[in-house]
Amino acid sequence: MDRRNISLSIIVALALGTTKVHAQKTANEAFAKLTTDSAAWQHVLSYVVGALSDQLVAGGTDPAAQPWQLRFPPDDPQRQLLQTQLRTVLRAREPRPADTLVRSLDFSPLLVSNDTARVEVSFEETRKCPGTGRTTGFGWSTTVLVPRVPRFRFWGAAFPRATTHGDRAAC
Repeated sequence: MDRRNISLSIIVALALGTTKVHAQKTANEAFAKLTTDSAAWQHVLSYVVGALSDQLVAGGTDPAAQPWQLRFPPDDPQRQLLQTQLRTVLRAREPRPADTLVRSLDFSPLLVSNDTARVEVSFEETRKCPGTGRTTGFGWSTTVLVPRVPRFRFWGAAFPRATTHGDRAAC
């Protein structure tokens, strides 16, 4: 082989190697962002389902779907997946006007700051008072934090901060 062929081969190899590294880097960065957000959301959902254990046990004796309102940020790319997962776990259906008991969950956007993901979660259980137009119920609101474990590069277990509980007047 002459020098010209060797030089041309080296240039082509370097060009292909640079293109591949750049393409892999861009694709990996986009995928890492998506999986990081979805992984953090999964930890949030695990925490919320655990926090709802009393409601799940109470509804466990009724095989029918339960009325739930699930609200996620409308612009979250994970919204549809998260709703589907929660609807399955909670055996949820859309509330109807005749329902006397409706539970609702509201989620704020997932915010990542430094090494922590944060979501505001609110739960409310509303009962219609028999023979009146009034309602009663209770609820809670909390900030769910999910820390990143930098050494292993994954999200840790979710935990609550600043939880508040409240009850409405009885029927």
